[in-house]
Amino acid sequence: MSAASKKIEEGLEHMRNAEKSLKTSLLKWRPDYENAADEYNKAATCFRNAKSYEQCKDCLLKAVECFKYNKALFYAAKALDQAVLVSKEMGDLREVAQLAERAANMFQTQGNAESAAASLDKAAKVLEQQRPAEALRLFQHAAEISMIQDSTRQAAEYTSKVARLHVKLQQ
Repeated sequence: MSAASKKIEEGLEHMRNAEKSLKTSLLKWRPDYENAADEYNKAATCFRNAKSYEQCKDCLLKAVECFKYNKALFYAAKALDQAVLVSKEMGDLREVAQLAERAANMFQTQGNAESAAASLDKAAKVLEQQRPAEALRLFQHAAEISMIQDSTRQAAEYTSKVARLHVKLQQ
């Protein structure tokens, strides 16, 4: 049995544990979202190590939902950030902007605007070469967040990236 298949099996075991945590019964009236989110994160790590990126992304998105139920938006946003990086590894950039926007909204809701802007910046850098229009929108949003937070230096940096992309897109 190869190392990758061992990691996949370990990831599947973590998924089973997560699903078990979400079940209710006669004596267990509420799902244990905290444990389920932790198990989904562990499964995602196993799948990432095994280079099974589709399963990894699926587990991260399930962890996001569990974190949201548990009102742990910071950790949900971190999981979405990881999903952006996994999407990059898969070469599937279609959902990157949407995932980054969701992460930024969660970071802002938590009161962590710097992390929101950093998340948008990271996703925009992923999209910059193949999807410059989406990257432009993310950099603009990051600049707006930085301006609201009175971080003018950071906002100027994002604005220069916006200008560079406008030139690249010839707008």
